[in-house]
Amino acid sequence: MQCSNVVTLPRALLQFRSSLHAMMDHMHRDPKMAELMNTSLGRYLNSHPFFALALLVFGAMATVPIGLFLGFAMITFIGATIGFVLLEVFLLSLGGATLLCVLCGLAVLAIAVSSILSAVYITTSNILNFYYSQRLLEKRDPVKSKGLQKQ
Repeated sequence: MQCSNVVTLPRALLQFRSSLHAMMDHMHRDPKMAELMNTSLGRYLNSHPFFALALLVFGAMATVPIGLFLGFAMITFIGATIGFVLLEVFLLSLGGATLLCVLCGLAVLAIAVSSILSAVYITTSNILNFYYSQRLLEKRDPVKSKGLQKQ
């Protein structure tokens, strides 16, 4: 059983090597990759394969923490936005309720003031009508009004 594993392992490595070589050839034929390899960075990474491998491993390993951070940032942003919206809704509702109470109080106060002013107007107009009606009676018949005053 061990002999079969020994024989298949080099065969698997050869297959992996050939598939890797085919993938690398495909990548080098890609126009975007050819454009990248013609830059100074591409030439530097081509001449320093260990650094290119380290950069590739770093990029692959950095995706998880960067993804977690971006997820945390998005969740925080969404939470803050929802919290802000809820706070704004609460404050607008509180302001609306306060405005409603103030306007109701002003309506009651306006009714009370208009009632008082109406009562003052009616009373004043009745008093003035009574006073001026007495003066008109005096002007028309001064003898009768003096006789009424003596009694």
